[in-house]
Amino acid sequence: MYESKSVSECFASLHLKLEGDVEFLKTEVKVLRDNVENLESHAKLMDDSIKDIHNTLLPDIEEKISTEEKERLKLGYWGRKWNLVVSGVRGTLLAEMPKATDLYVRHFFEKTLEIPKERIEKMLFQAVHRLPGKEGDKEKRKIIVRFNSLIDQDDVLAAGMKLQRGSGYSVVPDVPPSVAKLRFNLLNERRALSSSEQRKVHLVYIKEYPFVMLKKKRSS
Repeated sequence: MYESKSVSECFASLHLKLEGDVEFLKTEVKVLRDNVENLESHAKLMDDSIKDIHNTLLPDIEEKISTEEKERLKLGYWGRKWNLVVSGVRGTLLAEMPKATDLYVRHFFEKTLEIPKERIEKMLFQAVHRLPGKEGDKEKRKIIVRFNSLIDQDDVLAAGMKLQRGSGYSVVPDVPPSVAKLRFNLLNERRALSSSEQRKVHLVYIKEYPFVMLKKKRSS
């Protein structure tokens, strides 16, 4: 009887222990499930946050950066509006003083652009100087002319726009590098057109970004 009772007690004890282990495991599983649910919820929140950053915040930041860049470019563009860049005017191989460059420019305005001499004599420049260039181009480095009057600047630019293609000379507004690159690309785009199509479009300067564009000429 003793042995039978001992075995019975052992089974009862084992049963209680197993029940306790099962309950403990159930608790552990519940904790794990809760943790997984919390992680999934956190992951969803993170995913929503990332989507919000991607869909809202980043476009807003990019738009602000683009606006700031355009404003800086606009300031740079308008700060140069008194300037013209003259190309093709021959000077000297030696160091050229601004006074000599001034004389070369006025001679170019008179003889090549055919602006009346008395008109040129009244023009006032804030600055006239050669830009750095290649060693072999010392005599014909580009010249920056900064006018006192926008009326004079407009008149010279209008005369420069009449220069024949291939003349070796050019008169263009001084623009920031990014606008100059766009101007270069647009002119190449125009050159790629057929001769008849080229005659239908011309390069124009505008007051707002991107400041330069190809525009169809009005049919006469």
